[in-house]
Amino acid sequence: MQRILKKLFPERMKKSFQGCEGKESEQSVHLKDSISFADIGEPGPLITDVFSRLRDIPGWFTVDDCGHFFLILSYQSAVGITGDMLEIGSYFGRSTALMATCLKQGENIVVCDAFGLDTNDSYGKKPTPEELIANIECVNQGINRDRIVIHECMSNDLQLDTEERFRFIHIDGGHSAEQVYSDLNLCSKHLLAGGIMVVDDYHNDYWPDVTPGTDRFLDERNTFRVLADLNRHGSRGRKLYLIKQ
Repeated sequence: MQRILKKLFPERMKKSFQGCEGKESEQSVHLKDSISFADIGEPGPLITDVFSRLRDIPGWFTVDDCGHFFLILSYQSAVGITGDMLEIGSYFGRSTALMATCLKQGENIVVCDAFGLDTNDSYGKKPTPEELIANIECVNQGINRDRIVIHECMSNDLQLDTEERFRFIHIDGGHSAEQVYSDLNLCSKHLLAGGIMVVDDYHNDYWPDVTPGTDRFLDERNTFRVLADLNRHGSRGRKLYLIKQ
């Protein structure tokens, strides 16, 4: 069983995980050895039906992220919170494809990504909009392409309708403090009351500016509070989940 689950983790996550060895804090050991039991049970449908299809898409969206996103999005639908979803910085669409699995009737997913534009991020191969769509469709067979709205631009140039509102927003774009702060300000104006904004790479020492940019936003906005600050197995940074009151 452990061999099966190990195959679901992409090599980049394994390398990132291994790179933390010898550098961990006293408490971070618990992220690697959270329980003393070797048997974690049979993989559930989220693993077998969804994450198994995400695994070959390049990116750093972990099994933990998959579970966290799916739980929040499913809960929103269960309690009647409806609306489109927005993602800033989709890369090849690993997280985008998961978000699309939770779309309900009448909902769309909106993507803002630089794609081939020049950025300060040191990524290797850059995706095209066509590759992103293909990856979303691979996980969500039969999805209508009209439900995937792509803005090929920097987030500073993103033009959203003033009345457009989202129930869930994932922010993983530029990693400078100013860019994170700018993205949060933009997205906060388009988030429904009770909606969720997720900030990637919070307290990640590879991207240290994400944290002050996020903290500055929270210090200035009393309409947002931290719903959860979550570690993720295989990742140095955390995801911060903010709820709009």
